[in-house]
Amino acid sequence: MAFLLLLHQKMRLQRKQNQLTLKQLRFSSLVERMQKKVDKREKYYAKLEKQLERQANYYKNSANMFFSNAMGLGTNSVNLNNPYGSNGATMMALQNMTPDQMQAILKQTGIDINLSGNSKIVDILKNGGITKATYDDPKGEFKTGDIITLMGKKADIGDISPEAVYNASSKLQQYAQMQVSNMQTQMSQMKSNYENNVSIWLEAQQEQLDAQKEWEMDMLAEEQADLEAEKTSVEAQLEIVKQEKQNIEQALGQAIQDSAPKFGLA
Repeated sequence: MAFLLLLHQKMRLQRKQNQLTLKQLRFSSLVERMQKKVDKREKYYAKLEKQLERQANYYKNSANMFFSNAMGLGTNSVNLNNPYGSNGATMMALQNMTPDQMQAILKQTGIDINLSGNSKIVDILKNGGITKATYDDPKGEFKTGDIITLMGKKADIGDISPEAVYNASSKLQQYAQMQVSNMQTQMSQMKSNYENNVSIWLEAQQEQLDAQKEWEMDMLAEEQADLEAEKTSVEAQLEIVKQEKQNIEQALGQAIQDSAPKFGLA
């Protein structure tokens, strides 16, 4: 009778062990999947953070080009150390001057050249004027009214001296350079203000993203902790059942040994 009872208990414990083993496998799988989910969400938020940084840089670069083009500086002219951008902007400012504006500037500087109706001189001045060698050449190859412009073409300036054209050109270029310098200063300030606003926007977006990430990761951590606790509980129960089963098996072995015929042996 005791033998049958022990055998029944062993079978019951074996079924329980099988059930707990399946549970253990299930929770192990759930814990593994949960860890993958956590890792995936971590990568997702890391990607969003990089996207925000790229977007902020895009805003800054786009605004830089927009403000620069809007002020007639060109895409490279904001950089004060870029002579090509500055020279290009200076030439553009010079070419955008009307004859009346040029005449007013020359009058302020004391240079007496009448530009009214003199489109040839206006064109020469707008394109950079002439080189000093034109009227200072020791060989005397260039005469009054016959000059070479910076564009590499011979031009007729009538009875105006090349020196007067050169001085007028220098003054107009200085004025254009001053305009460009002022625009570059304004551009730098606008650029700085805009980048500061973008930085404030980026910080606000990152804080919002961090709050969302913290909320979601906390929920996942709680779920993960629950699964880990369930898995640990199942493993503990399984160890207890295994120990109980081992004890029953030992008792069964002893019962079998006790019930074996002795044939008169002590």
